[in-house]
Amino acid sequence: MTNTTASRLRLLSSPEPVPPGRGFDEAFEAFGRRLAAEGRSENTISAYLRDLSYLSEALLRKHPGIVPDEVTNAMVDEALTSPQVTTSAGGDVRSPASMHRFKAAVRSFFTWAERNGIVRENPAGSLTLRRLPRTPPKFLTETEKRRLLKELRGRASFLAIRDRVIIEVFLGTGIRLQELVDLDIEDVDLDAKHLRVLAKGSVPQVKFLKSTLRSLLRSYLAERRRRGDGECRALFLSNRGTRISPGQVANRVKYWLNKVGIDKEISPHGLRHTFATHLYAATSDLLVVKRALGHRDVSTTEIYTHLVDNALEEAIERL
Repeated sequence: MTNTTASRLRLLSSPEPVPPGRGFDEAFEAFGRRLAAEGRSENTISAYLRDLSYLSEALLRKHPGIVPDEVTNAMVDEALTSPQVTTSAGGDVRSPASMHRFKAAVRSFFTWAERNGIVRENPAGSLTLRRLPRTPPKFLTETEKRRLLKELRGRASFLAIRDRVIIEVFLGTGIRLQELVDLDIEDVDLDAKHLRVLAKGSVPQVKFLKSTLRSLLRSYLAERRRRGDGECRALFLSNRGTRISPGQVANRVKYWLNKVGIDKEISPHGLRHTFATHLYAATSDLLVVKRALGHRDVSTTEIYTHLVDNALEEAIERL
């Protein structure tokens, strides 16, 4: 996160309105506060504000001193084709998905700005967003999942046991990576059969734990507490005794997949897709999968109706 973005995120709690004629920075900060109030995640807010800063950079380079209320449709079109917008910080051409998000941020900002009187007319009102084709996510087949878990179940070191619990929590709950690394010991409620997580937008949710996963967690927690943790109450620790990071989790998942010879680029999010695909195969109920994943809209969940065809083919082969 850039210093500019970080400073803007720190100002999200400020309730001050932005009068017309003020500059982009004040308007972006107020817009960020609105996104936070709507429950958007910090990552989403950071991405939107970063994209908007590139937009203002492009506009100000061509039109020094310009303020939001002076921006026209032609200026927005001009900015969206400028190098400041079409290339990344590393100089690479932005992907279609990145440009789609960029346009969404611009349109959302100016829609909000018009509604709040910061601009008299929305210069991005005619900006259209074409629906991007969804790339089917990668996931583990039932056979691959069994191979992975069989390898992990044969290991006795605490590191391997920790990794097994991490992977089985992914495969048994569909938890997001950030939700997993944020888990504390106190978030595990075996009596209530669930994990307490803080989902996107800081929304509290629970993840149901099946009986085998509860048994595994019970054994892991006993060893985790026996080893002690100092001041750190994280459920999953790194080798240094600190909370495990998302990157470390991704590396451990990759390590075990390579260990069993699964030649797929499966990230921790791919394990979430695996959970969802197999759950839909077992239930044929999109609403159940939506609830389990914590999706806001069932349209996001519909991709699993296509993914499950592969699982169905594999099941038929085993008949």
